[in-house]
Amino acid sequence: MIVWNIREEKMTQTATRELAQHWRTLLGCTIAASIGTIGLQAYTSGAFVPALVQETAFTKQQLSLATFLLSTVVAVCSPFAGALMDRFGPLRIVAFSVLGEAAAFALLSQIPASYGIYISCIMLLAFLGAGTTPPGFARMVAARFDRARGLALGTMISGLGLMAITAPMWATWVIGEWGWRTGYLIMAALVACLGGAGLLLVRSEGHLHSIVSKPSVQAAEGVSPLKRPLFWLMLVGFLAPAFFSGGYLFHLITLLRERGFTPTAAAEVQSLVGVAILVGRLGSGTALDRLSPSLVATTTFSISALGCLLLLFSNPLCMGIAALAIGLTIGAELDIMAYFISRYFGLSRFGRLYGLAYGIFIMSAGASPALITYLVGWGGYSLALAVSTVGTVAGAAILFSLPDPRRIAERQAQAFA
Repeated sequence: MIVWNIREEKMTQTATRELAQHWRTLLGCTIAASIGTIGLQAYTSGAFVPALVQETAFTKQQLSLATFLLSTVVAVCSPFAGALMDRFGPLRIVAFSVLGEAAAFALLSQIPASYGIYISCIMLLAFLGAGTTPPGFARMVAARFDRARGLALGTMISGLGLMAITAPMWATWVIGEWGWRTGYLIMAALVACLGGAGLLLVRSEGHLHSIVSKPSVQAAEGVSPLKRPLFWLMLVGFLAPAFFSGGYLFHLITLLRERGFTPTAAAEVQSLVGVAILVGRLGSGTALDRLSPSLVATTTFSISALGCLLLLFSNPLCMGIAALAIGLTIGAELDIMAYFISRYFGLSRFGRLYGLAYGIFIMSAGASPALITYLVGWGGYSLALAVSTVGTVAGAAILFSLPDPRRIAERQAQAFA
């Protein structure tokens, strides 16, 4: 017990030292990650829809298609952007994407009322802004942090959560006061200012390459990670909760209305998801540094499965707990996945591996609402929730069966030495 306490104290001291030494990188990545292409567009698109429908005659179906194409293009481009980060460094690629994203938003503010031009600009936004998605920032954070890596990754991802809470409010106000064109200009300015300021903070600590080359974070040489069953088994474990339960973020209000909730009460329950997303990201990150990562992942996704199960009941308390449980998983998935990949396979190939995993993750999460809609049409929400519970538990079981990522990283470091 004494030996364990001494070891814990040393680990805590090392983690605290990392946070004190690299706080600029962490703060910079958190700020810059908040304006990521997927998140910023998704969180503000609802505010733009009424104005675009009224002033341009675009239909809601057309705007939904544009959002789907944005996600698809980002998913396809993410692995390539990650590979470029591995080769040229993440800071350069992310800086290029920040400029590209700002330029694309500015271009959107000037387009005529043509759907073809609009959707072309949306796809350009996805292409140029692919580097502003979590893989690039996770790469920079993982390069700086080792003992406090879980907390650092969770904090970085929480930047998106803060934007999710604030963006709908200020976007709605700006568009209501000055119109959708000014709204896109404000978005461009926000990307340039926050993205630029964040990257300057990261750059103020110097280059990342020398830190990446430490033996403790070297990738295992020999067989490519893409040819190892471990990578694909891990990926299936993370995709299962996104595919089977991620869609309830879209379906929750409809489900609650069917259970007799008023629109106001349903919206209040939905708001709990945003709180849980922030708690999930910070809580899971802290737990990853102190507990078994496999146990943290398993517990997090099991809580999401419990949330799906509780949605079978119409009790308001059960519904509130269910919303918190599902939001917890949505908030924790990306940083836990980044932690597993960095520990299992090191940082030399982290960009392309996490980029690939992130791209497939986006597609799975995007398909989740459609899966739930199909199941609801076949057997109601009861069938959909039962399938979601089983599928999410299966993902948790897969992750529980995987080897401890910390032990893999330690063995790789010893082998390198």
